[in-house]
Amino acid sequence: MMRPLVLAVLCLSFMFLSCDDGDIITVNLDFDQQLDRCGDLNSENYVIYDIRTDPNESLTLLFPGSSTYDAIFDPVTSPTEGSFVINNSTIRFNYRKYDGDPNGLICEDIPSSTVMITQDYEATNGTVNYSSSFIDDDEDDIPSELEDINGNGDLEDDDTDGDGIPNYKDNDDDGDNVLTKDENPDPDGDGDLSDAQNTDGTDEPDYLDTDDDNDGVLTRNEDENDDGNLFNDFAPGAISPRFVDDMATDVFVGTVVNENSFTRTVTVEFSILNVDIEILSADVLELGTFEIEL
Repeated sequence: MMRPLVLAVLCLSFMFLSCDDGDIITVNLDFDQQLDRCGDLNSENYVIYDIRTDPNESLTLLFPGSSTYDAIFDPVTSPTEGSFVINNSTIRFNYRKYDGDPNGLICEDIPSSTVMITQDYEATNGTVNYSSSFIDDDEDDIPSELEDINGNGDLEDDDTDGDGIPNYKDNDDDGDNVLTKDENPDPDGDGDLSDAQNTDGTDEPDYLDTDDDNDGVLTRNEDENDDGNLFNDFAPGAISPRFVDDMATDVFVGTVVNENSFTRTVTVEFSILNVDIEILSADVLELGTFEIEL
């Protein structure tokens, strides 16, 4: 659902005096506040923008790439907050109108020649505030909030296998070279881990157990062909892989260690304080939210 751009003024429609005849004209900045970006991480310049096509309009915020501004999109801590000042040179904010769909104009090196900017209003001042936050997910089929093993509310100190990677960012929580999601931590997908796969019936489910079949051989040492895939290693005549076959007790010390990976989703909220454009002036302009997955 689209929601109007919120400005801390008396109403959501802005009025200004025409330079020609003094008539009052109403401008309604009814953007969806779902922002896009021109430029990849570490670009020379960034352009954050919002567009709409009925009518054809855009809001654009340009600022330079640097270690400070790069950190907006790749923060070290969550949340990370900061601000910078519009200077009409390296940092600019514009409201524009077009005679067609502006999609082909915002980020293209060679803009479309079929659409023209009909009106261009640039802010003379204003302070841009941003707040960047991120959520990490190892995509192991366990919600991060359920990987707080010690229950203290801090996900960073839960590291079952002691590899220095907390469980919520570790796709192999027990370090046995079998991905957590492949050890069925939540077979029915209901968020209740009490029915997690538990091959040997011990106190630890497979995804937290370094010896899944309790045969005295560590799971990671049952990779006979040393290819990092324990599902294709069978004892002669067996129908189950060695790591879940308690009769297969041969030891194969492998050299392959599967790499860990996780996704980070960064959300940045932008607002502009004390913005002043020819057609509007506002104490607070909530520009919107930009989201990216790293």
